[in-house]
Amino acid sequence: MKGLVPLSWDWILGFTPLSGLVLAVVEAESLVAAASAFCLLCLVAVFLLFLFGSPRGRRIFLVLVAGMFPVQVLFLKVPPKLAILHVIVLLSASSLLWVMMRRIDGEKALLLDFVRRVNGAGNFQEASALAVRLLRDEFRYPTAAVFLVKEGSPFLEQVASEGLPMECLRVPQAGSIQGRAFRTGEPQLVEDVLQDPDYYPGIKGAGSQLAVPILWKGQPCGVLDVESGKVRGLGSRDLRMAELLTGILGEAFARMQDASRLSLELSRTRILHDVVQELARSRDKRDMCHKVLGLLSTKLLYPVASILAVESEDPLRLSYLASTKLSGNELRRHSRELNREGGGLVTLSAGLRKLHNVPDVKAFPQYRKVGFGVESSQLDVPILFGDRLYAMLSLERTRPFGAEDEELMLILSRHMAVLWALFEAMEMLETQAMQDSLTGLGNRRALEEVLRLEEARMARFGGTVSVVMADLANFKTINDRYGHLVGDRYLSETAACIQKNLRACDHAFRYGGDEFLLLLPGTDRGGVQEVMKRVKGECRLKGEAPDGIALDFGAAVCPMDTASLRTALRLADDRMYKNKEARRAGFYRE
Repeated sequence: MKGLVPLSWDWILGFTPLSGLVLAVVEAESLVAAASAFCLLCLVAVFLLFLFGSPRGRRIFLVLVAGMFPVQVLFLKVPPKLAILHVIVLLSASSLLWVMMRRIDGEKALLLDFVRRVNGAGNFQEASALAVRLLRDEFRYPTAAVFLVKEGSPFLEQVASEGLPMECLRVPQAGSIQGRAFRTGEPQLVEDVLQDPDYYPGIKGAGSQLAVPILWKGQPCGVLDVESGKVRGLGSRDLRMAELLTGILGEAFARMQDASRLSLELSRTRILHDVVQELARSRDKRDMCHKVLGLLSTKLLYPVASILAVESEDPLRLSYLASTKLSGNELRRHSRELNREGGGLVTLSAGLRKLHNVPDVKAFPQYRKVGFGVESSQLDVPILFGDRLYAMLSLERTRPFGAEDEELMLILSRHMAVLWALFEAMEMLETQAMQDSLTGLGNRRALEEVLRLEEARMARFGGTVSVVMADLANFKTINDRYGHLVGDRYLSETAACIQKNLRACDHAFRYGGDEFLLLLPGTDRGGVQEVMKRVKGECRLKGEAPDGIALDFGAAVCPMDTASLRTALRLADDRMYKNKEARRAGFYRE
């Protein structure tokens, strides 16, 4: 067979009339039977050509059919009336098939144009409007509508419609043909709506109804509804058309959902970037928490967000540090209530050191309502750096939290944990820079800062501040007799006695060597005497000597002795040395 040109279906079908006629002449018992067989084969050829052939093959066939008429009459002696009848039958069949093909081609063109316009639609509502307009204007259905389900709603909400009354803006999922199609995920073709118990009245005088579910990821997300005023006015062809449209709409819905999700993720990523940039400008932990909660509330629209700091790990106790719904006083009150009632879900998550997403808090007995008024879903995220748990980020809202919320909050919590650890390290360094390492009291740098603040306070509000300078009696002798380790212990125990007998507003510093300095706001000379009496009495119970630790001290009161705290410091120092000399000389002087 090498070298032969293969024939296409068009050529084979084009020669079918001639081959059919030859076979009929050979095998038929009469010329009429042969002509009838010829006509029948031509009809089959017409049908096959219009189904599978090209326009060129159809033209060749019609030319051959027309050319066979004189052949039948002149050469094969077929009666002219029979030949004419055959030609009329073939041309009628060809015309009918041509009309049908034109209609099918027209519908294909409409659907292709519909797909193109749906792909260019900005949202699903616009795509749905295109679908119902196509059904109404091009396919002449009296009523067409698209319904979508809304999360948590028992109704199907109308997205677009043509010919549907205003009363049908939504239909129930239970008790309607549309709802049945949505629930079952199967098309519902009802030939007589009055015989269907689930019929939900739509157009006046409706006879038949077709409801086809719109699927997204294999699950119904909406329904395409078509109604006719005639009983049995809708059939299988209408069902196929509706299924084709719902398939296109389902693809459009999936594409738009994906685009919406990507847009949301991009927006959230941009917001997260802004949040991280804002965090970098935070002054301390509290400022960072307030900024985070403000951005979560305004940018990401979380209605309730709170940050709870870890007070202690054994037992585990949390306290509200900041919240979008609580003031400062309410934070303390709700912290007490939370710990008194077992800690709630947030403490459970903190104990596990894992993210905890609860879609329905009422199903968990550990849930503790603390006055926010939101009782639906809760997302708790640990702010964890290494093995150290610093705090918990807790969110509440009515809708359940999704995987995208979890991922976003995990990223945010990691950034917060790094900054939290950095702030704590900075606080530790600052404390070390302002604190004497041996006694734990403030050092000279801390003293300068407190002096500046107290001077400013006195200049604005007035009042008194007493300055007390104290040192250990015979400290050199203690070091020489017992060693420097014992001397260090003396200093530490003296500092502890001083700190124990001071108020929260008082300040104590190690001034240098064995000297201590006390600033006592709002204290006069009598108050100084009382404070030092308690301190000296406490110190007598410490140390290696029988009389314990002895102190010498001197005091000055601003503004009675001098208007300047720094001058008062020098006066107190002078008075301390005078008292020390008086004690050594055998005179007791305060």
